Amino acid sequence: MNRIFIIALSFLSATQIVAQPSASYYNKVDGLKKRELKLALKDIIVNHKQLTYGSELPAAYPSVYYLDGQPSMVYDLFSTETYEYSSSKWNKEHVIPKSWWGGTVNKAYSDLFSVLPSESGANTQKSNYPIGTVNRAKFDNGRIKVGSPVSGQGGSYTTVFEPADEFKGDFARIYFYVATCYSDIAWGSNSNVKSELVQEDWPTLKPWLYALLLKWHNQDPVSEKEKQINNNAEKEQGNRNPFIDYPALADYIWGDYTATAFSLAEAKLYEHVVSGQIDPSEPNDTIEIINPVDTTGVLIVGETLLVDTFDSATDGNDEETGGSSKQWSGDEWFPTVSNVFQAGGTLRLGSSKNTGSIASVNLNYAGGPVVVELTVKGWTSVEGTLSVRVGDEEQTVNYAATINDAYERVQLVFNNVPRNPAVIITTSAKRCFIGEVVVKASSYQEASVPEDVNNDGVVDSQDVLMVYEYIQNGALPLGGDGGGPDVNRDGYVDTQDVLAIYDYMQKH
Repeated sequence: MNRIFIIALSFLSATQIVAQPSASYYNKVDGLKKRELKLALKDIIVNHKQLTYGSELPAAYPSVYYLDGQPSMVYDLFSTETYEYSSSKWNKEHVIPKSWWGGTVNKAYSDLFSVLPSESGANTQKSNYPIGTVNRAKFDNGRIKVGSPVSGQGGSYTTVFEPADEFKGDFARIYFYVATCYSDIAWGSNSNVKSELVQEDWPTLKPWLYALLLKWHNQDPVSEKEKQINNNAEKEQGNRNPFIDYPALADYIWGDYTATAFSLAEAKLYEHVVSGQIDPSEPNDTIEIINPVDTTGVLIVGETLLVDTFDSATDGNDEETGGSSKQWSGDEWFPTVSNVFQAGGTLRLGSSKNTGSIASVNLNYAGGPVVVELTVKGWTSVEGTLSVRVGDEEQTVNYAATINDAYERVQLVFNNVPRNPAVIITTSAKRCFIGEVVVKASSYQEASVPEDVNNDGVVDSQDVLMVYEYIQNGALPLGGDGGGPDVNRDGYVDTQDVLAIYDYMQKH
């Protein structure tokens, strides 16, 4: 009897893991982007069963948050302790504190995706703090840290909690879910407690927060356990976490693809990329160097240090001269401003007689090269240039677009940036519009010659022989940009690689 029972549990677990959303579940999001994409997801997931906090929610935990192989034990993201549901060691913990919306009993109050079982001691230490990177810990149980945040994080809080690396993506996807499903509840209504979520359609998450969550989301991909929780929670509550099913959605709502429509046909379940999209989970992407520097290397772009789309500058517009007259007071990324005006989700820097500027917080960066991307256009005519300073290095942006044109996207490379720099953007004369600013850490990698297969510094017949030897063995190298005998980086070693070597030899 015991053996039969164990086999049945194993089979049940396997079927739960492979379960997927119905074919039509996400149809509403196809072809949408940014705010509209987020609102369509909200329409899909918000109409779920509201579980009672005292009875139905804890009763659902054993079928959703059970420890694999030990169904009577609690799966706990906050603690390494193991304990049974029958014990008194655990509490129900709101990942995003209920005090941030005033504690009103609503669907968010007892949501299976965001109110988790937690060991009581960890629950107490986590308190009502936001998620973040801990600089100096005052509590560390091996699963979460609690302490002061690194520069640029925490928002209005001086204490944050940081999950273990293997759960950072899990927590990021919970935050994305709550910000999407409950964007319209009374965030910030408690006058005694600060909220790092805002009652609005988009972005709902404050800029420092969604930049960090995107990083963790893509560095820690969706796990089998998350898929299992998603499937089981749907049975109990009637909805799903879309950022587990389609992780790429986060980048189309808050990340690098907000200007691109999301395509269900090109997206794949549980994958963090859509066809044609650069994989955000990869640590580095290469870009073309816009301004020449004294290096023969390739610029590698990595961690995002700052992203600001100025969505708090909601008044007015950037399409007529009278549409940008209300002062802007700054935000979390750029708190220091001078002569800056709101322009319908963008900024106008400067006036007809005075320059304007924005200065960022000190970024959490060890120093070295950075890439600054920004969008810019001028007034009724181009009245001057734009100055961008990162640390001690300053560059000038020349642009041609004016008020009736689309924004120009500019990329600048700063090669010798000091530790924890600030970014200062200033109009050198009169007025211009800024649409967004993104700052990314970068580094240089020495240029390589893929045709030099044996890496002896010379491309010659020895490289051809090495490719032929590999073809005879019938083996394949690593796919994609695997290197070695795969000269053209197509995932195969064949005669096309030989031709590529000969082509290189003829041209050099």
